[in-house]
Amino acid sequence: QRQMCIRDRSIISQRAGYEIRNDMYNSLLEQSFSFYDQQRTGQLMARATGDINMLGRFFNFGFRMALSNVLLLLMVVYSMLSLNKWLTLISILVLPFLLVSTRTYSQKVSPLWREVREQNGVITSVLQENLSGLRVVRGFNREDYEEQKFAAECREYFDINITLARLRSFFMPLAGFISSVGVVIILWYGGNQVISGALKLGTIVAFYFYMNRLMRPVRMLGFMTSMFVRANAAAERVFEVIDAQVDVKDREGATDVEEVEGRIVFEDVWFSYDGDNMVLKDIDLAVEPGQTVAILGATGSGKSSIINLLPRFYDVSRGSIKLDGMDIRDVTIKSLRGHIGIVRQDPFIFSTTLRKNISYGVKDADLDSIKMAARQAKIDAFIEGLPEGYDTRVGERGVTLSGGQKQRVAIARALLKNPKILILDDSTSSVDTQTEYEIQQALDELLENRTTFIITQRLSSIKKADYIIVLEDGEIAEEGVHDELMERRGIYYKLYQTQIAGEEGGVA
Repeated sequence: QRQMCIRDRSIISQRAGYEIRNDMYNSLLEQSFSFYDQQRTGQLMARATGDINMLGRFFNFGFRMALSNVLLLLMVVYSMLSLNKWLTLISILVLPFLLVSTRTYSQKVSPLWREVREQNGVITSVLQENLSGLRVVRGFNREDYEEQKFAAECREYFDINITLARLRSFFMPLAGFISSVGVVIILWYGGNQVISGALKLGTIVAFYFYMNRLMRPVRMLGFMTSMFVRANAAAERVFEVIDAQVDVKDREGATDVEEVEGRIVFEDVWFSYDGDNMVLKDIDLAVEPGQTVAILGATGSGKSSIINLLPRFYDVSRGSIKLDGMDIRDVTIKSLRGHIGIVRQDPFIFSTTLRKNISYGVKDADLDSIKMAARQAKIDAFIEGLPEGYDTRVGERGVTLSGGQKQRVAIARALLKNPKILILDDSTSSVDTQTEYEIQQALDELLENRTTFIITQRLSSIKKADYIIVLEDGEIAEEGVHDELMERRGIYYKLYQTQIAGEEGGVA
């Protein structure tokens, strides 16, 4: 019977942890980019691991202990009342004092346990950040500095726990003392009643044993309070994520789009990350199906913000973006992003095989299609030269690949998806001139009948673009084709002169 009880208890706690962990992970996947702009990865990892484990321990031990002690308390009080009502009333005189001390203890430790969980997240964040940036730390010889920073956070964690230990060391003996006072009162009053003949000796002996049984759940009050407070602090942090509102989500009545032509129209688009400072202002742009649009501008001009709006990583603050005449907010996010392929400046490579990395956006992709995409991205020769070919595993974040190799894998991933709309966010920035030329040759064929947005600092790769816009302070400062912009001798002309004319010996 005991083994079955332990088994059932374990099943309940594990099931609770399983459900909460899945709910939290699903919530994280659904959250908008704005959510992650305000969160640290380490804090989220601490909530998904340590905090959920804390809840599991509460369901496994704390809940069972609280339930059994409450039942024991009720049964003992009932038995005591059946023996002698007056003795029972006298014996529970100490309970209000216990409740007051427990409440005071709970009020003091509750914020401290919240600090403990938060500080645990800080430590996890520092650790995760330093492991990710280990090469930078080593390269700048900053090991001592990082050791001191980590030690300072651990010291903060240590100090909070010591404060908690001091509170427990005061409360636990206090609860025991108050309980003992109740026993002393019973013995004093009951003894006098026995001496006077008003009470039998057997009754007071039975009452004494009942009183000891009553004190057991009372003494456990501090432990249960501590466990409940810890679980409550962990639950608050976990459910902050689970219950977080998703900023970008499907509208009611949003429809799936199976086929698209690729006509994109920006109508009076304004956008702000914080709701106050506009990073895009009055953007009007019409892109016909199959056209290639190049977006230029200095750092902070709003180039990346434009391409973040198109797949609805963020929603416009004012205005609208239309796909084939339909506001993209009236299209389900899943179907919208299904027609968009993105290659970013710093592509993310998963710690798995090259085959799975390339086929990430396509379910059940066959090897021939994967090889074709790799060939078009000029990465096939490198992959086939590896001992395990396409089944070669890469390190975390593609650490075993060069910057150019990672970008070509990301390009192959986008090409295999074969999207109608393609976004290249400075996707050739980490490759040499020869590799860029080879990739550009492949892209020249692949960009046909595909609406493409190119963000790049290398003007030589966008001269064939159907349209060029130059952003400055979030506004379109110049727009047109290459020859028109050169004739205006404005921002584009100066950029071109700096990058191209110098290489051509000063000839414009």
